[in-house]
Amino acid sequence: MSIELDEAALRRDLQTLLAEPGCARGIANLAGDPFFLNFFLVSVSQGEGLGEAAVGMIGQEELAGYIRDLKRQEIEERGHKEQTLEGARELFPEYFDAGRYRYETALQGRPYYLAVLQANRDRLERLGRYSRLNLYLTTTFAYEIMVVLLYSAALEAVRHATSIPDRVRSRVVAILDRILGEEETHVGILDQHNALLAMSRAGLSDEAQSMLDSLGMLTREDYAAPAELAVRQVARMMRRYAEPETYRAEIEGAAAAAPAEGC
Repeated sequence: MSIELDEAALRRDLQTLLAEPGCARGIANLAGDPFFLNFFLVSVSQGEGLGEAAVGMIGQEELAGYIRDLKRQEIEERGHKEQTLEGARELFPEYFDAGRYRYETALQGRPYYLAVLQANRDRLERLGRYSRLNLYLTTTFAYEIMVVLLYSAALEAVRHATSIPDRVRSRVVAILDRILGEEETHVGILDQHNALLAMSRAGLSDEAQSMLDSLGMLTREDYAAPAELAVRQVARMMRRYAEPETYRAEIEGAAAAAPAEGC
């Protein structure tokens, strides 16, 4: 079925999770502490790298060719990965050894992305609506909702942080502004969903037609549920910054126990 979902209303509802006092305090702490701000940037780079790799998740070239902006998304995600890591290295060289991030083993991007992906996969399989295409669309929708909400909150916190130098503030603001600007100009995932269902199936392989059959089984909740999960998960992560001494000790301890493989 085609999907009609008020994405703006969903964002407003989920934004309240990041406005909860513990989470808001964590984001403010993150923005004002060079150690955590650098950790956040490198985590963003790691997460954006996984977003780039997710473009290949569909595994069905026929249908991938009909998804508008797919190549653009891959290129942009790669750019986000590279510019956040470059910014972190240039702004905070004291946390890198020969270009390698010292606290890589404690980064949040990969575990977060994979946890949301697996939970969404499990849900779709349980409901009998799993396909690689469905997993890609619903997970990407969830991730993009999270990115807009979290990066917007972090951006405002950085703008108001008085404990970091102006050059750091302006560079981080520019990085987050660029990512948010590109996210907002994507052709919406829900529009992609509806366009795929409306396309002619003439000449498509059995595999491609089966994926479209499965796509037609998705509901609004199959998009809203992973989006809520993605934001709830990231809100829990942000609350860890609300106890900065404890969290920093955890990050440093993880690095001491398991040296990074390279960033």
